[in-house]
Amino acid sequence: MSNARIPSLEMGRLLAILAVVIIHAGPLRGEAYSEGINTLSDVINQICRFAVPFFFVLTGYFVQPKLTENPTRTFMHYAKPLMLIWLAWSLIYLAVPFRLDVVMTEGYLTERTGYWNYLLQAPLNTLFEGGLVHLWYIPGLLSALGILALLINKNQQGLIMPLALGLYVWGLGAGSYQPIMEGEAPIFTRNGPFFSLLMVTAGFEMRRRNIRFSNKAAWTMTTGGMALCLAEGVNLSRYDMWMANHDFLIGTPVMALGLFALLLNHPNLGNTPLTFALSKRVLGVYVAHFVPLILLFNLFGMHAIEGPVKDMLVAPLTILLSLGLVWCLEKTPLTRFLVEMTQGKKALTPAETTK
Repeated sequence: MSNARIPSLEMGRLLAILAVVIIHAGPLRGEAYSEGINTLSDVINQICRFAVPFFFVLTGYFVQPKLTENPTRTFMHYAKPLMLIWLAWSLIYLAVPFRLDVVMTEGYLTERTGYWNYLLQAPLNTLFEGGLVHLWYIPGLLSALGILALLINKNQQGLIMPLALGLYVWGLGAGSYQPIMEGEAPIFTRNGPFFSLLMVTAGFEMRRRNIRFSNKAAWTMTTGGMALCLAEGVNLSRYDMWMANHDFLIGTPVMALGLFALLLNHPNLGNTPLTFALSKRVLGVYVAHFVPLILLFNLFGMHAIEGPVKDMLVAPLTILLSLGLVWCLEKTPLTRFLVEMTQGKKALTPAETTK
């Protein structure tokens, strides 16, 4: 099977990055809206949670041939550029102030010190997360790839899925289902391999075993997974757990796998030059989008722009400004590494990262 870029999966990457921005923008939320509209915001948030699991499945799918053939080399092929991106953006977000009003009234160090102290309260978790919350994706992905590479290298492939399922259950028990299962974990269980290993393994096994789902089954998985996530969120609210705080639930892998399978069944969907031009910048937009998002939140706050006007503007402007920022960073070798996985002087495409 070829590692060529599949248009529908590239379009899926675009849908996923849009969902990530919507999660972080938090539309239809706050005192400007009724309780019912705030509930709708929580529903939108939970539906958008397919995004990062989709990225994990996609990576597992494309990395499988080379990870099986040469696990150590393939892992290092990913790890070196991704860790550089993670470290660089962690330092950037440690330096970027979140509250410009506090900077102007109390000074830069006062604004930043509170955040730095917050991160130092849980240094191990910060190591698996980075300088800002969304950067957990990179250590999570590398944790999963590292475990896969180790088990393949030791010829213990039979342990991969049991370990992935075990970590997922542990993550649920110490995460969203902690009030019920009373689990404990050394780090916040969204981070590290607790959830990422299962999703990467799912894509890996779909490729290795050539697993395909019918359109009907894929639609059922997608919609059923979404419905299950929403039902779980409603049920867990009885334990004073806010629906929008659930990064992963039982229905999450079902939802993400269903969407992935559906797009795989329609490979020419979104087959346009624009899809490919935008999708190659998804990683850059992912790591960089909090810069314009923080700026927009501050500007809207200063000018008392709230409610529908704010919500209509935040997500689209964040996407456009992030694309502009990524485009600018691509233009010079000194900053290109911030938004591209590179090997030497050559940027790696999603397909080439497995070669």
